[in-house]
Amino acid sequence: MPEVIDLDKIGAARREAQEERPMIRFSGKDFQLPAEMPFAVIEAIGRLQPGEDGNVDNAKLSESIADIARSLFGKRYREFLDLGPSVEDMSALLEHIAPAYGLKPEAAEEEQKPDLPDPGQSA
Repeated sequence: MPEVIDLDKIGAARREAQEERPMIRFSGKDFQLPAEMPFAVIEAIGRLQPGEDGNVDNAKLSESIADIARSLFGKRYREFLDLGPSVEDMSALLEHIAPAYGLKPEAAEEEQKPDLPDPGQSA
């Protein structure tokens, strides 16, 4: 029989060793995030690479940010969205999520981080 890599057991031990889960407070409500950063967050960030013109497609940007929020908030995503986060709120979330999980963004990733559109400017 082949060796089984039991990710359930490995993950349970890793999560048990963690002391706290990241928390987001928005509009007076606390949202406890998953104990570990979901891989879907990394995947969505990877889709935010600028095109040949140096810009990120707005549709791809909004889809990726929504995917990140869905991954982080899970069943409470709609509750968070109904509170009306602004573009700036979502930008702050993106900026602070890696450090909240104890991760340090690489310098290259910081340079490639897309600028969210300024809501005061028309596209």
